[in-house]
Amino acid sequence: MSPLIKTKSFFSLKVVKRSFSYLAPLIILSFWSCVGNIYEQMATDSPNKLISLKDSLLQSNPSPATISSVVLAHKVLGQRAIDIENYKNAMNHFSNALKLSPKDTLSIYKTLLLKGHILYNTGKRDKVWDAIELYNKAAIIFEDLGEPYYYIGRSYHKISDKDFDLIIESFDRALELELSAELRIAINKARGDAIIREKKLKDFWK
Repeated sequence: MSPLIKTKSFFSLKVVKRSFSYLAPLIILSFWSCVGNIYEQMATDSPNKLISLKDSLLQSNPSPATISSVVLAHKVLGQRAIDIENYKNAMNHFSNALKLSPKDTLSIYKTLLLKGHILYNTGKRDKVWDAIELYNKAAIIFEDLGEPYYYIGRSYHKISDKDFDLIIESFDRALELELSAELRIAINKARGDAIIREKKLKDFWK
């Protein structure tokens, strides 16, 4: 082989090697991006399946995308449990989410509400006061959401169904803020019931 051909071959090889050296990280990045997208999709579509794989996925140096997907799966399952008022199961999911992502604001918020619900359901006066404290803490996290104030109003009602000022004030505060359509209907009904009870009591003592 002539020196010129050898030289051409040498530089061609260097160019190929350099091309692959730049291409390899892109391929790896693209691969992990696809894997992350798959897990994220699974977190919303089949969260139980992803949670069943959690131990193996988190065993050795998991990517942030994988951790995020597992956290999302726990939050999806947690919300499903809330929807059927299975608060202990919901607490378990949001607690697991916080173990993986301690600063996850939604999980912190939901955990405060759930602790409040569990205390509220005991029916014990001192526990319901503790629930009100937790609902107030939740209200600080998402200041634009009216949900905690609804539960505060319900808690005042459970302590004494004659504390109309506190009950109605809490419901009014909730209605001033962001609410789901379903919750807004429930609060308007609860507020209306409180106003009717207040009027009946006042009429009784006339």
